[in-house]
Amino acid sequence: MIGSGVAALQQEGLRHDIFHAAANPVNRDEYGTLILDGMGRIRSCGAAGERILGASQVRLIGRRITEFIAGLCLGGNSPSYSARYLVYLCGNGEWRKFEAVDAGGQRFAVELNLTRMVADGQEIFALNVRRPEASNGA
Repeated sequence: MIGSGVAALQQEGLRHDIFHAAANPVNRDEYGTLILDGMGRIRSCGAAGERILGASQVRLIGRRITEFIAGLCLGGNSPSYSARYLVYLCGNGEWRKFEAVDAGGQRFAVELNLTRMVADGQEIFALNVRRPEASNGA
């Protein structure tokens, strides 16, 4: 799956090393980072993101973030709607509360913060995710 994910990125002209570096920031595990494309597909995920969502990179890469985070209103097959909505969520840089579901089907509260970036001419989004109890010290 990871190999096929990397091959898909390369076919689309995207470099996997950029996604991997962006998904692994130095943040002392206060939050995890997932890299999304304009359609809301997960392109990369760091170890903290895997731990928070309870799923390995193999289970995350290539899937839509809406499978894991309820309430994200991404527009199915509409790239322009999805990208506009993701840009809207980037607006003020604040953490927003959502409900997530882990690989075992357990629901839990998360907080999301989204940042828009352009890498190699491609619009991507860094989705930072944390559990509310982890933000008490922030």
